[in-house]
Amino acid sequence: MQYYLSLLGFAAIDSANLLAFAVIAGLWLTAASRQEPFARKAAQFTGGAFCGIILLSLVSVWVIGNNEEFVRSLFCNIWAMVVIAVIGLVITVLGLKKPAEKAEEKVESPIAQNVLQRFGIMATGIVLGIIQSGTSAPFAGGMVLISLHHNPTWVKLLHIVMFAIVAIIPSVVLIITLARVPSGRVAAATKRIDRFLSFGRVAGRILTLVVGIALLVAAAVRIVQLSGVLQ
Repeated sequence: MQYYLSLLGFAAIDSANLLAFAVIAGLWLTAASRQEPFARKAAQFTGGAFCGIILLSLVSVWVIGNNEEFVRSLFCNIWAMVVIAVIGLVITVLGLKKPAEKAEEKVESPIAQNVLQRFGIMATGIVLGIIQSGTSAPFAGGMVLISLHHNPTWVKLLHIVMFAIVAIIPSVVLIITLARVPSGRVAAATKRIDRFLSFGRVAGRILTLVVGIALLVAAAVRIVQLSGVLQ
């Protein structure tokens, strides 16, 4: 049970993808202003993000699984724990730091705009799904958990799919919510989107703090344990 709670917890934290939310909101605003269908395009983007998460998960689990002894040895290496503690400290500081601007949340951001123009909505979702998860500590934690837990390959694949589904649930909820908003209420919907993104920024900072503090505490405890063993 603890394994599943940890895995779903990592996936839930990884689902706080503000850039994805902003892209979906931007698609809705564009569709509303042009009287175009929204749900299909947003579903393509989120489906691409889902595929990106699955793809990166498969690669990560394969790499970690083929280097299981090395990965496990890191948990017995005091210097590796020091590095994890430093990473936790940096993540904690980032969580405490107030973001200067919302540049990363604008649909016009360079990554989203360039990929969207060159490759289309689905490819944008795949690329952003890989980038977001690839730079996410909770995603890394989830993949390590799946890789090192002794399950058959088909079970690990099932857990990867489960992780990816949980990771896109907030985006799906946002799509369903925006799809039900009449196109004539753009101004009102825009205000609600801004409030949602503001809430998302706060939630993101809180989750960042939780991850940073958890890494810092876990690494510190392990360092103390290893120091006692070395003595």
